[in-house]
This record gives sequence, structure tokens and C-alpha cells, in this order.
Amino acid sequence: MSDADFSTPDRVTLPGRGPRSLGPLQLAPPPPARLAAAVRLGAEAARARIVRRPTALAALLGLALIAVSTVIERRLGSAGAVDRVLSGTFRLVIPLVTFAVTAAATGHDRLREAVWPLARYGAARRHIALGTILGAVAASAALAALFAVVSVVLAHSPGEPPLLRDAFQSAWIGALTAAAYAAWFSFGAVFWKRGRGRWIPLVLDLVVGTSTGLLGAMFPRGNAQNLLGGASTLHLSQPASSAILVLTTAALTVMASLLCRE
Repeated sequence: MSDADFSTPDRVTLPGRGPRSLGPLQLAPPPPARLAAAVRLGAEAARARIVRRPTALAALLGLALIAVSTVIERRLGSAGAVDRVLSGTFRLVIPLVTFAVTAAATGHDRLREAVWPLARYGAARRHIALGTILGAVAASAALAALFAVVSVVLAHSPGEPPLLRDAFQSAWIGALTAAAYAAWFSFGAVFWKRGRGRWIPLVLDLVVGTSTGLLGAMFPRGNAQNLLGGASTLHLSQPASSAILVLTTAALTVMASLLCRE
């Protein structure tokens, strides 16, 4: 018996119509991922970066600062303690923790570079960036709402307005303010090496955010101050300040993602 009798049958390894042949060769590159899928990937990547020990430590530090502020303000007098504690929370805790969250969402890198590991597999870079920013906005808003509620609960006294009403109102103001901060910091992260441009809106908000002029109306600090019952920028109404925060968040989110195009 010859060796040919024990040989295996030849396999068809070229494209064809036979049962063992390969399918048609695909020479064209695969189509890019759809918008919804790419945005979801970006949001999941941001969540994975945010839900880590440094972010948890920043949140715990924020809660500790609120607790210390409450103790100090209540010793000065229970009347108006809620307003004073909330003022400190919005001036210091919310912007700084939001800054930490948005930096974590991009891996402390430039936004364009942070989205490249996913974008190189076929998704549009701007769509991944949009998802990343939205993830940072959602996480920042949730933490800010928590900080606002904790501030009200800890500092509340029997002579103050109803607790639930104050807590709910402070929560949505905190969430809206943090969303605007996250959009500003994400927009800044588009510029300079490792996204150091995110420091520019933080510094400007600290310096001119409380002014009653045009610059104060541009940044979250002045509008949050108006919503909390403080001085208004450009004599704006509270609904106008809310609208500015919403429009700022939307506009900066879109602009930052578009700047990350291929």
C-alpha cells in the first residue's frame, strides 16, 4: 500500500463556494462603530478609570471637609448653618472633587490621547471622547448631589425650612453645577500635554467666578451662587442661571468631543 493511500484529503483554503472553502475575502476596512456603541464604550472606559481608590479617597475627603465645616458652623450658631455649610461645599468641595473625577476619567492625560486605545479599533475618536465626557459628567453630578444632601442633613436644625425640600433643591443645584464644572475641565483637557489645560478653567473659576460681571456669568461658581440665594451675576434670574449651566455643559461637551476628531 502506497503512502498516497494514507494521505489526508486536500482542503480548499481559497475563497469559493464549496462547503470547506473560505468565505469571500474582505479587502475593505470594517465600518466604524456606530455612534451609540462608541459613546457607550467611552462612558464605560471613563467609569472604569473613575471607580478606583483615588476617586474614593477624594470623595471621602470631601465628606470629611463637609463634616468639619458643619461642626465649625454649628458652634458659631445654628441659625443659617445650612447656608454657610452649603456655601463652603459649593466653593471648595464640589469643584475640587469634580476636577479629580474628570482627570481620572481621562487617565490624567490629554483627552485626545486618552480615547485612542479604544478609537484605534475602529470607533470614531470624537464619539469615544463624547462618551468619556458624559461619564465624567454623570459621576461628578452624582457625587455633587451627595455632597449637597449631606451638607443639608448635617447642618439642618429644627428652625430651618423643611429638610426634604432643602435637600432636594440643593441636590439638583449641586448636580447641575458639577456637570458644568466637568464639562469645563474636560474641555480644558483637550489642550496641552497630559491635558494640563484643565487647570485653566479651575483657576479662572476661583479667581473671577464670584464676580457679578460677565466673567462670573460664564463660570459655574457665580451661577451656583445665584441659585443658592446669593448675589446674582449680571442681575440674572435663577432660571437664567440654571439655563446657563445647562447650555454651558452641552456646548463644552460637544466642542471638546469635536476637537478630538481624527
